[in-house]
Amino acid sequence: MISSEAIKPVLDDATRGFVKRSLAAGLVELDDLKKVVVSLMADSPHFTPERLANGLMNAGILTKWQAGKLLVGRSKGFYLGSYRLLRPIGKGGMGMVYLGEHQVMKRQMALKILPPEATDNARRLDRFKEEARACAQLDHPNIVRAYDFAQAGGRHYIVMEYIDGIDLQHLVQRDGVMSTAEALDVLNQACEGLAHAHERGIIHRDIKPANLLLRTDGVLKVSDLGLARIGLSELGHQDNHRLMGTADFVAPEQAINSQNIDARADIYSLGCTLFYLLTGRPPFVADSVRQRLAKHQTAEVPDLRVYRDDCPAGLADLFNRMMAKRPSDRPKSATELLVQLRRMGAGTNEKPAMSIWHVQPASDTSIDERIYQATLEDSSLSADGEINLGQGIEEFDFGDLPALPVASTSGSGVLGISGSGGNRSTDAIATFKSAPVQASSGAKGSVMTTSGRASDSNQLVLLGVGLAFAVLALVAVIGIGIHSFTQPLPLRQPKIKATEDGKSVVVINQSS
Repeated sequence: MISSEAIKPVLDDATRGFVKRSLAAGLVELDDLKKVVVSLMADSPHFTPERLANGLMNAGILTKWQAGKLLVGRSKGFYLGSYRLLRPIGKGGMGMVYLGEHQVMKRQMALKILPPEATDNARRLDRFKEEARACAQLDHPNIVRAYDFAQAGGRHYIVMEYIDGIDLQHLVQRDGVMSTAEALDVLNQACEGLAHAHERGIIHRDIKPANLLLRTDGVLKVSDLGLARIGLSELGHQDNHRLMGTADFVAPEQAINSQNIDARADIYSLGCTLFYLLTGRPPFVADSVRQRLAKHQTAEVPDLRVYRDDCPAGLADLFNRMMAKRPSDRPKSATELLVQLRRMGAGTNEKPAMSIWHVQPASDTSIDERIYQATLEDSSLSADGEINLGQGIEEFDFGDLPALPVASTSGSGVLGISGSGGNRSTDAIATFKSAPVQASSGAKGSVMTTSGRASDSNQLVLLGVGLAFAVLALVAVIGIGIHSFTQPLPLRQPKIKATEDGKSVVVINQSS
């Protein structure tokens, strides 16, 4: 057992810098840092930035992304408006999406942030605002909800519902192709959301597996309305000659003119998505974007049953109609498509044979690693992205750490640590001081001082005296109780009085 009165933390310059950045960033409370340090000292008093970062992550104080940014030297870019950024969760054409936690309400939300270079681009900023307006018009269980559009530090962002799950593209890459029952289920849910949007004049224009999010409980959400068209958009004339959509999933007419389309373009893209879910590849494969777009225009629709012999004939026929070259040959609306899907059993209360109702989220896999690495060096969320320490932090001496009391160091767990975040003042950092390091380099095993042993002896004597007094008091109480029960009760004659006898009262017996 290591006594914290003799052993002090040993931090090199790199570890001192890591602690300074953690406190300056407002991610770590001083008291929480002390508890983690004490817990880790049960194994060794020597610290490195990586060891301290792992301790803070295991204690739930830092996320992997926050610790990674601190380790590469960043101390800013962890807050946006009222939200503390926890980690990146996705990236789209309009910007990066982060998981954020409201500093007061402690509610986790998805924050879609417009890149700084797009802020000065009027077209991209207008497109971002149009996405927010499109989201605001929709309120459906199968569409990701948007709650706010805000600006902080010169950055525009949309506050959206956080979906704890994984998109269908990564799901297929990770777990393999879906069964027909699973594909029908998610297709039905996506169609429910699209029907809601189409009824309000909103065409998604970018339906693909990556934009369909499957929550851990099996609920599917249509996301990313960055390319959505609201009725006759004012931006339409700017986008007539631009490809709006993804080449592997875009409808033939949308590739020619993205404005002169209707809900049937989304149905075509949904058909391409169905093919991907069942085969693990897009319907048309080519080396270049131009070649893929040309195949959407002229190539024959692939036969699902060639790739999946278990595909029902009815589903294969519906897929062919969804991917018809001419919009008039497709289902006329998402509502009509829903009716046909339900005839095949989708949307019923029966769960698929290979259940998707408990989906492992993407955050538990290595899929996020690319996004983590891409954002570790990103300093765009702050003014300069570099540490800007105040005078109080610069004078902080990590060689003078306080004696931190340890109730028990038999384990390395951290108890009673708060994982809450928020902005902290630099004054608290300057108070993290005490006596110089007292441990010798040759100290091994258990270390006990003479005063500590004397204190233990005094405590034992006092404990013995107190126990003796308690025993004597107990004996006295028992003796008094026995004496009281063994004494006879006193005999007393009752008073007897006669009642009136004529006009006088006669007392027969009267005891004094």
